[in-house]
Amino acid sequence: MLDPENIPYNEVNGMINEFNVRNGEYVDIVFRILDNIDEQLKSKNFKIRGLEWNRYSDWKLLLPFVMKSINYPVFSNRFINSCRESYEHYLDSMENTEIELKSAEFGISITYDREINQFKVPIFEFTKYCSRISGFEYRLTFQSFYGGDVIIGKNAVIKMLREYFAVQLREETSSIDPERARELFKPFSDRIEEIRTILKEQSKTTDLGGVDSSCFPPCIIHFLNDIKGGVNLPHLARFTVVSFLNNIGMNEQGIIESFGTVPDFSKKVTEYQVRHIIGEISGTKYSPPKCVTLRSNHLCYWDNDELCHKEFMTHPLTYYKVKKKEKR
Repeated sequence: MLDPENIPYNEVNGMINEFNVRNGEYVDIVFRILDNIDEQLKSKNFKIRGLEWNRYSDWKLLLPFVMKSINYPVFSNRFINSCRESYEHYLDSMENTEIELKSAEFGISITYDREINQFKVPIFEFTKYCSRISGFEYRLTFQSFYGGDVIIGKNAVIKMLREYFAVQLREETSSIDPERARELFKPFSDRIEEIRTILKEQSKTTDLGGVDSSCFPPCIIHFLNDIKGGVNLPHLARFTVVSFLNNIGMNEQGIIESFGTVPDFSKKVTEYQVRHIIGEISGTKYSPPKCVTLRSNHLCYWDNDELCHKEFMTHPLTYYKVKKKEKR
């Protein structure tokens, strides 16, 4: 066990100190987390279950250390996204007044207006967290305003808090040294190593076949990198990847396999969705969204790419065709 008196104090050391003081109380919780992870990994349908979010302060302390002791980035992303889903369901069970209190705990200025049965959120807070949420209904352009606040419903507030929760969990996890986490969790080392072994066996690489990935636009590269890193992509981003890869010639199996590392991967569900988008089920072969649609949904990553900034560049497939032509 670590000796907190021999290390300088900071936020991580404070978490370690807290764990040491309440070690006996936390051992059972850690075993439950590891059992949950092991069960979900073996079922290949990773969904965190049974987390008692009313004990949020305990889970908040333990989850980052569990992830860093395993120290597998793809897994960490899957884990955080699964926790985010579970936490969203927990928030959904709350009354509006409880949601307001939870927002205050997070330090987010959200107030519940009982007269209109809606929430008021400062514009800055709204844009900061809703930018991570897919869907036009979460864009500032489509909102109602009262003074300097955005007026939104319970569902939008829950998604904002869900995103705040995920961001905090990622930041706390990244701030922990893997060696310190493993030292802290020495009593669980055998279980942790079993989980790492399962993760290694399940890891896959994305095979793009004969498709020329060097000609991909920045948005597609970004989405595929997220997939490899275990990030749970928004629906529109997934649709964009599938329709793009299909339109440039990748076969069905290659497209399905490219999603093998997403946190909520289900082969059966992925097969159905891919077959629908490529036209086997729907009868319609879909094209990727235009660039303007991706930008309006915060899914454009053009940065300083000169070709993206050309006036005629309005579609990901146009980008690919131009790049291919340049290479020839």
